[in-house]
Amino acid sequence: MTNKTKIHQHDLWDTPWGYAESFLIAFGLLVTGFVMEATLGLQTAVSLVFPYNLILLVVYIGVLIALYKWASHHPIVRWLSKVPASITSIVFVTLLVMIMGIIPQISSDNYLVNLLGLNHITTNWAFLLIIGLFLTCLGLVSVKRIAQFSTDNVGFILNHIGLFLALTAGILGSGDIQRVSIELKENIANYTATDQATGQPVELSFAMLLKDFKLEEYAPKLALIDNESGEILHNQGKNLYQISEGEKYTFEGFEIEVLSYLPMSAPFGGRYLRVNEQGASPAALLKVTTTATDTSIENWISCGSFAQQYRSLKISDKYSLVMSIPEAKKFSSELEVLTRDGERYTTIIEVNKAHSHDLWEIYQLDYNKRMGKWSTTSVIELVRDPWLPVIYTGIFMMIFGAFYMFWVGNKITKKD
Repeated sequence: MTNKTKIHQHDLWDTPWGYAESFLIAFGLLVTGFVMEATLGLQTAVSLVFPYNLILLVVYIGVLIALYKWASHHPIVRWLSKVPASITSIVFVTLLVMIMGIIPQISSDNYLVNLLGLNHITTNWAFLLIIGLFLTCLGLVSVKRIAQFSTDNVGFILNHIGLFLALTAGILGSGDIQRVSIELKENIANYTATDQATGQPVELSFAMLLKDFKLEEYAPKLALIDNESGEILHNQGKNLYQISEGEKYTFEGFEIEVLSYLPMSAPFGGRYLRVNEQGASPAALLKVTTTATDTSIENWISCGSFAQQYRSLKISDKYSLVMSIPEAKKFSSELEVLTRDGERYTTIIEVNKAHSHDLWEIYQLDYNKRMGKWSTTSVIELVRDPWLPVIYTGIFMMIFGAFYMFWVGNKITKKD
């Protein structure tokens, strides 16, 4: 007689749930989120402000602790604490992040993109449900490791709690982010900004005064345009040419030579002279030779400024030469900050180089483009995110956790 061993086959939805059930649950949440997005429309943007977001965070953490303490043996709670649920939620979060990177997060003319909210993933119901699943898995695992604390788990705990804090603070704190702009004029203090979302005035806790605005420009370019259409023409893949003395170009039977270039000039009669005054504009003296007839003309072109008219050079019935408007290379503002305590200090801000004051990040945003380098107006953007310290705390916890695990791993390796 032979003994036959009966092998139990794991059927779908038998506990404990594995990867198949985890995938189906996550996929169901994804589909549910997109259905909610399509039916609720503009009501998808879930944004809580203080103190409601803080209350929600505290309640959420309390629920996670209660689930572990009193319901840890429930199949759903056990599943949320296991690897399949965590891995599956990470995969679906990654998928949505990839969609966010592929599809521009701006207004779209595509009906399907608008219907499913693929152009605002971070406020999409599908993203909120999937990230909720991921954070719940992350939170329960963190609570479990803390409850079963040992020194070997310190790195793991720091990594997981740090990621939990950074993500929850970033999501729940989005409603508290405030963006305002303020227009400053030279030597006039201003403390009233404008909220970029609502257009309402916002009184700041400090004033700013523009002491000086500086703008560096790229040199203007030379372009050949069609007189009838006004389009810039291409020549061997190029449509803009450098303007500097001695440069020569050939196009459609014309030889063009730059005889002189003045970065700051003013017209006097039929020519331009170098000046150093407000409103001075770049100008160039060109020599254009028609190769077929070997005849030449010389004349000036200029891009003009707020104080001077532009000047082009018509070289035939079909073509003209023009000078492009110089593009901004770098612009900055020298500001004096005046606090309520009577403190005054000076700082310089540039594009992508912010200055921090009173929980505000102060950026250079714009200027009076018509006045160009002589602008006496600077537009400043101020961004305030009170949850940013919590996000940074989470990031530093992850860094410390990684270093700790590396250090402990080295110690274990040396002992072995």
